[in-house]
Amino acid sequence: MNESILNHLFLPHYLPSSVDHDYFLQNNHQHEHMILEYMKAYFNQLESTKETSELSIFSALVNCVKHWSSLQNPQTCAEANLQSTIMKLTPGSFLPLYFHAQNAAILIEIEKNNAHQPLVSSWQVLLPIQEITSSLVPHFSCFPVTTYRLNDRSQLSSLAHCELLVDFMHNTIEYSKSYKASRQVNETRNLPESYYVCQWWIQQFEGIKIKSKSNRSIQFKKKHRDQIRWSDALLPFRRSGLWMTIKVVFHIILTKRLGRIGTIIYKLLITHFLTYCLSKTCSKISTDVLVHCIRKIVRRLNKIEILLSSIDANDLNEWVQLTKHQIQMKINKILPKPNWQKSIRIYEKSKYNVLMNNFDLNNSNIYQHLFQELKSSLKTQKLRETCQYFSPVTNYNDRYPLNSDDCIPSIKKFTGKFNYTIGIALTRIEIWVESRLNQWINRPAVSHSEKNRFETLLHLFEDYLSEAISHYYSIEDPIGYSRFILTSLTIIRSMNQKLCSDPRFERLKLHSIEIPNLMDLFKCLVLPNRDDMKRAHSLYCYFSEFRQKPYPDILTNIRCDNAFGVNFAAHSSTMKEILQKIRDQAELDKQDKIQEIIQAKQRYSCLMDLIKCLSCKGTYGSYPCICEICRIQKEANDIKVNIFESPLPSDCTDALAVIFELQMPIEIRCYRDIIWQFINRPKPNLNHQMYEWLSVPPHASKLGPFYTGPKNNKVKLLSSTKSITQTHYSSPSIAFASVSDFLYESSLKIQISPTSTIAIKDECLALTPQLDHPGFKQLQFTINNTQFVQNHVIAKLCQCSARVKPTQFVEFGSFRSGHRLQWWNLLAMLELDSLSIAEESVAILIIHSILQYGPLTMDGKPSDNSWCSEAHKQLLEDNFIDELAIRLDRRLDDCELNWQNELVLLVVTMITMRMLTICNSKREEKVVNLAIKCRRIGEKWIDLISETIKFTSSPDFNEIENLRLKMVTIGISCILTFSIHPDRIHCLLSSNEDVMSLLKAATTTHDNIILNKIQSNISTFATNIMRFSERTLVMVQPIVAEFLQKTSFKSLNDFSAIYWAVIRSKGTMNGQWQKRTEDVYDGWYDCQYDSRYISINCIKGTFLVDGMTIGFLPESITTNELFVRVFEEHIFEVQLAESPKTYITRLPYGNGQVQYEFHLNDETKHLTITERHITTNEIFQLIPHSHFQAELPDVFVSNHSHWLNKRSRIVEFRPIHFKEANFLDHKPYVLSLTTGYVVTNDMANEQRLVNQSSPL
Repeated sequence: MNESILNHLFLPHYLPSSVDHDYFLQNNHQHEHMILEYMKAYFNQLESTKETSELSIFSALVNCVKHWSSLQNPQTCAEANLQSTIMKLTPGSFLPLYFHAQNAAILIEIEKNNAHQPLVSSWQVLLPIQEITSSLVPHFSCFPVTTYRLNDRSQLSSLAHCELLVDFMHNTIEYSKSYKASRQVNETRNLPESYYVCQWWIQQFEGIKIKSKSNRSIQFKKKHRDQIRWSDALLPFRRSGLWMTIKVVFHIILTKRLGRIGTIIYKLLITHFLTYCLSKTCSKISTDVLVHCIRKIVRRLNKIEILLSSIDANDLNEWVQLTKHQIQMKINKILPKPNWQKSIRIYEKSKYNVLMNNFDLNNSNIYQHLFQELKSSLKTQKLRETCQYFSPVTNYNDRYPLNSDDCIPSIKKFTGKFNYTIGIALTRIEIWVESRLNQWINRPAVSHSEKNRFETLLHLFEDYLSEAISHYYSIEDPIGYSRFILTSLTIIRSMNQKLCSDPRFERLKLHSIEIPNLMDLFKCLVLPNRDDMKRAHSLYCYFSEFRQKPYPDILTNIRCDNAFGVNFAAHSSTMKEILQKIRDQAELDKQDKIQEIIQAKQRYSCLMDLIKCLSCKGTYGSYPCICEICRIQKEANDIKVNIFESPLPSDCTDALAVIFELQMPIEIRCYRDIIWQFINRPKPNLNHQMYEWLSVPPHASKLGPFYTGPKNNKVKLLSSTKSITQTHYSSPSIAFASVSDFLYESSLKIQISPTSTIAIKDECLALTPQLDHPGFKQLQFTINNTQFVQNHVIAKLCQCSARVKPTQFVEFGSFRSGHRLQWWNLLAMLELDSLSIAEESVAILIIHSILQYGPLTMDGKPSDNSWCSEAHKQLLEDNFIDELAIRLDRRLDDCELNWQNELVLLVVTMITMRMLTICNSKREEKVVNLAIKCRRIGEKWIDLISETIKFTSSPDFNEIENLRLKMVTIGISCILTFSIHPDRIHCLLSSNEDVMSLLKAATTTHDNIILNKIQSNISTFATNIMRFSERTLVMVQPIVAEFLQKTSFKSLNDFSAIYWAVIRSKGTMNGQWQKRTEDVYDGWYDCQYDSRYISINCIKGTFLVDGMTIGFLPESITTNELFVRVFEEHIFEVQLAESPKTYITRLPYGNGQVQYEFHLNDETKHLTITERHITTNEIFQLIPHSHFQAELPDVFVSNHSHWLNKRSRIVEFRPIHFKEANFLDHKPYVLSLTTGYVVTNDMANEQRLVNQSSPL
C-alpha cells in the first residue's frame, strides 16, 4: 500500500507494468478509495492540531471528504447510503463522486442562499490512451466546466437517481470498439466512454438550466501527468483518476470561495498533503524514491513562491507562511543525512596513517615487478623456435572437388583450405555457375540419400550473396556488381528451367517471374567481354518472356485462386488430407473449450452466491486484513478461461494457401528463397516486424507438427496482426462474456515475408563510378546515363572550374548524350585531343561508356549479333574499327617514350580490348597487333621506371610511392591485354613470350602493391581495375596450364632465372615443375631447385623461395601490429637469412651499427623482430608492449618501444618510432628481468619505479 500511494501521488521512475501489480488498482480498482482515506486521515490530523480553524473553508473540505470517502468505497456504496448522504447535505456543502467505471466525475453543490436548487457538473477525468501516447505535447483540461442548476433538489435524492449513480459506480456502460478477428470487441484496455455521465445524466433532470458564469469564477487548467505502463498485460497501469478528481474538486471549491488566492491555498494544501503521505511511508521506501518525492515537493514550493509574488495574500499570509514552514520542517526531518560519509573518511584516514607508519623504503618488494606474462611468452617462443622448420609443398596431386559434375564449390573452402582472396573465391563461384551449373543440376541422381540439389544450391547462393554484396556493392565495384547480377539471374533461371521440366511443377511455366526493375537494370550493367554480353542478352530474353505469363509469381498474392500454392495444394491428396486432419482436431478442441467455459461459469455463479450471504469486515491501513467476502471475490475474479482460436482460416482458398506454406516441396521453397533474397538486395536479411504463424499459439502447436521446411528459411508465413490469443482479449470476463465470446476464427492474416526493393536509381549508382575531380565532379549526372543533357551542361557553364576550359567542360558533359553516339564522340576526342585521357575523370568517363551494356531492344528478329546492344553496334562495322585503330596507334606512338602518362596506356588498352571483344573476325588481326603493341610499351615502361627507382640516390619517399603506383597501373594494363573471351585468347596467349609477359605483369603488380605502403593513394577507380585484372588472371589459367604442360614449363624456368638473382647469376634453370592441384583455374606451380623450394602463383604474382618472398617483406609481416607500431610504413630491402623462414635486412642501419631480422611463425602468426649489433654482437628482441600493460603505468607502455637484450636479460625503453634520430641511443629507463626493477638510466641519480601493486 505504501508503494501504491507514492506511485499515484509522485509518479516515480519505476512504475508497475500493469494494474495487477498496483494495490489500489488491482481487482477492478477495489482499493482506490484508500487515497480518500489518506486524505481524511490528513484532515483529522489538521483538526487535532486546530489548524482547520485557521480558515473557515476547511470545514467545507473536511465535510466533503467525509461524505465522499464513505460513498467512494465500493463496499459501502449503496443506494440507501447515497440517498441519506444527499438528503443530509447542508447549505454550503459539496459532494463529489468519481465513477471509475465511466471515466467521469460529478460535483454536487448546495448553495447557502439557494439550498433547494443545487448545482451539478460533470466531466471526463482521464484522456484516452491514444491521446496520451501519440503526442509529446502536454495535454490539459479546462475548469470549471459548465455548471447546471436543478429545478428541485428532490431529483437528486430520489431512489431511482441513487440507483443510477450506484450503477454508474459499479458497471461500465460502454467501451470504445475495435475489430479483432473480424469481430467487434470492446477495447477494455482503453478508458470507458464518459458520455453517459458527462451528457446523458445531466439531460435526465427536468427543468435544468445552465448556471450563468459569475465574475468571481476563476478559470484554471489541469495538466494530465499520466503515465501508462503496459507489458503484455490485460489492463495497463495508469495514474489514479480518483486522485485527479480530488485535485480538481479542491481547486474548484477553493477558487470559488476564495478567488485567485484560492489557487495558492489549493497548491499549498496539496503540497502539505503530499508531505504528510511521504512522512508516513518514508521509512519503508528506498532512498532513490524518497529523493525523487522530495524533489517534487521542493519544486511545488518554488512554484508557490512565484505565485505569491504576483498575488496579494495579506489576509491569509500567516497561514501560508506557517504551512510552508511545516512542510520544510518535515522535509528536513525525512531528508537523508549528508554526514554518512564522515565515518568512511575517518576510517580511510586512520588506515593511511597506519600504512605510512609501517612503510619501509628499503623494502625491495615494493620495487620488484614479476612480469609473469613476459617470461612465459619468452619461454613459449623458445620452444616454438626449436621445432619450426620449412615444410615444402609435396601434395601436388590432390584432386580438386570441382573436377566432377557431382561437386559444388564452396567459398569457405576457397578462402580457407586454398587460401584464396575473397575476390578470387567469388570469381571461382561465378565461373562455376556460368560453365557447370546446368550440368550439375541436371545430372542423374547419385543415390537416394543425396541431399536435395536445390537445398545445396540455396546454401551456395546465400554464401555467395553475402560475400558479393560486401565485396562488390559496398565498395562500389560496377564490374563486380554486374557479374553478381548475372550470376544470380543465371542461378534463378537454371532452377526455374529445372522446375518447369518436372511434371509436379509443370504449371510453373504459366507463372510470371516478377523481379522489380530488372528489365531497366540490364542497360546499366558493366560487361567487359563478349561472353558476359551474350549471357546478359540471353537472360534478358528469358525473363522478358516470363513477365508475360498469365498467372502471378510465387511471391505476390499467395492466397488468390490462381496462385501456384493454392493450385498445387488443391491437387495434392496429401495436403488435402492434412488440411482435414487439422480441421477435425480443431473442432474437438472447440468442443472441449465450450465445456471448460460452462464449468467456469458454474463455479463463478456458486462463489457469487456465497458472497450474497456475507458482509465485508476487512480493515485498511498499512497492513490491510482481507475478510472472507474479499477472499471469495478475489477467487471468483481469478477464474480465467482463455479463448479458443481456430488454427486455420475458414475460407477454403486461404486454408489451402496455409497448408501449402506448411507442406511446400523443398524445391519450390529453395527457389522462392533465392528469388526473395535477390529482390531484397543489398539487404537480404530484412526485419519484417510481423508475427510468424509458427511462433504464436495456437498456430505453433497445431500447425507446427505439419511443417516440413527448414527452420532458417527466409520466406516465412507471417501476419501483420497479432493472434487474438496474444492480446488482452484472450481471457474475457467469465461473468459477463457469453460462450460465443470465447470462440474465434483465425485472426492471423495470410502473408509471407515482405520484400524491400532497392530503387533503380540507387542501384544504377552502384553500377556507375563516381567522379572526384573538382572540375568535373559537378558533371556526375552526365555519366549516370545516356540521356541528352547538352542543354543542362551548357546551363552549368557558369559553375565551370578555372581548372577546366569551357570547351572541355561541354565536351565532357556531352560525351554520353545518346548511347548510339558514344563511340563517335570517342573517335572525335582522339582526333582533336581536346580532353586529356591522362586525367582520371576522363579515363573513368571513357572506360565506363565503352563497357556499359546499354539499352536492349526486342524487335523479334534474332541474329548472330543480337547479343550486341545498340550502344556498341559501331564496333561491328569494319570501317569504324579501321578509323579507331589508326587513332589509337597514333596515340601510342605519341606516348611511347613518356612513361609518365600511365593512364593513357590503360585507356588505350581498354578501348583496344573492347574492340577485339566485339569486332568481326576480318579485323581481328589488326586489333590484336594493337593490343600487343600496348603490352610491349607497358613492359618497356616498367623497365624504365624500375631503373629510375634503382639508381635514385636518397629518394623522396612520396616520389617513390608515386612511381610504384605508376608501375601498378602499367602492370594492370599489360594484364588486361589478355582480357578476351576464349574464342580469341589464342591470338594473345600462345607463345613462351606471351606467358613471360603475363608473369612479369602479374609479379610487377603484386610486388609494387605490397611495397606501396600508402594504400590511401589508390583510388576507387584503380582498385576496381585491379580487381578486373585479377579476374582476368583467373580466367586465363586453363590456357596457361595447357601451354605450360605442352612446353615442359619452359616459361616458368625462364621467368625464375630473370626474377631471382641467385638463378640469374648462374644463367639458366631447368627445374621439374608441377601444378599444385588438378584444378585448371588454380595458379600455383612448385619446383625444387637444389635444396630450395620455389613456388609461383600465376594469379597473385607471388614468387616464393622456401615459402618466403624475395627482396621485400611480405604483407603478413608489414601489417603485423608489432611491426607497424615501431616501423610504421618503412620499407626494408631484405634477403633470406641463415635461419629458416627468416628475413634479414640487406643494408645496416644506425650508421652501420645494426641489422634487423624478421621471423613469422606461420602456424601461430607470431612475429619475432630481432636487432643484431654488428660491432658488439649484442642481440635485442622487440617485445610487444601488451606484456607490460598489467604491471607498468601507461606512460612506460604507450610512449616507448621495449627491446630485450637476450644475453643480459635487460629491457631497454627506447623511442616508440624507428624514424626518430636517437632511436638507438635514447634509453631513459631499463628493466632487469633478473631483479624485476625498473630504473632510470642515469647512474648519477638512479631512481626505482615503485610497483603499483605494492602496499604503498
